Amino acid sequence: MSTAPSPSLYLRHLALLVSVVMLGLSFVGVRSIMMTNESPATLGFIRYGFAVLLLLPFLWRLKPPKLPPQIILIVILLGFLQFGLFHIFVNTALQDISASRGAVIFALIPIVTMLIATVSGRDTLSILKVFAALLSFAGVSLAIGEKAFEEGESGGSWLGEILFFLAICCGATYNAFSARLLRNYPVLLLTVIGMTAGSALVFPFALYEGFPNNIFAYSTHDWLWLLYLAGPAAAFSLFLFNWGLEMLSPSQAAIYVPIAPVMAAAFSAIILDENLSSLFLVGLACAIAGPVLMYWRKT
Repeated sequence: MSTAPSPSLYLRHLALLVSVVMLGLSFVGVRSIMMTNESPATLGFIRYGFAVLLLLPFLWRLKPPKLPPQIILIVILLGFLQFGLFHIFVNTALQDISASRGAVIFALIPIVTMLIATVSGRDTLSILKVFAALLSFAGVSLAIGEKAFEEGESGGSWLGEILFFLAICCGATYNAFSARLLRNYPVLLLTVIGMTAGSALVFPFALYEGFPNNIFAYSTHDWLWLLYLAGPAAAFSLFLFNWGLEMLSPSQAAIYVPIAPVMAAAFSAIILDENLSSLFLVGLACAIAGPVLMYWRKT
């Protein structure tokens, strides 16, 4: 006999949903900044550097326990992937391909997460999980695909697509290997260590781009977006995602990620006055159906 899910479990799912919605809006912010500033590493360094500063007071009040050296090393390596390489790849790719095309590739994260988690023994693969992931991917393709693959969207090079795929491999690896750590150690502490590691990794690249002199080219509009990217879309959003990942499996958490690019399309229509696909609502329904289907079967 199955037991009723605890209220805490519902909160974890809600945290993941709120997190990916804020992530969707962050895509609009990153695109807006990258349209006038070709400094992807600088953007990543400032974003997560500020986010760490915002989280440090909360970490100080928490007084977290000391972590074993091997755990710190693993968290640092995962931070390199999620908060360093991931955003260098994404920010650089957006210089070569449209945000819409990148969003379709981004929707592959649940599938890649499932494969990595299964191969590493951190999750199990099932027909339902694969179907839910494919349904979410189809939802993004329906919601955004018309814009992503229309004539003129490709610059004739596969570099952007390759970089975006490398980015989702970084994110999927983080999802697959972080879940067990987050169950055993404070979420806030691991989030801060990971963000600090990612910021440290991209710092030399930011220097190469001309940091700190290049930030003077940022407009007031860019700085307002940066405040959002560092605060709600990094410090708060990623804490929520890690908090949800703490209780759920990697595939259960990753299945929410395709909602982010769909929401990015919606926010772009509202903020940037872009046109929505005629199949947007159908795609949104499919993207939402993925997590609902997986969670319904789980309960």
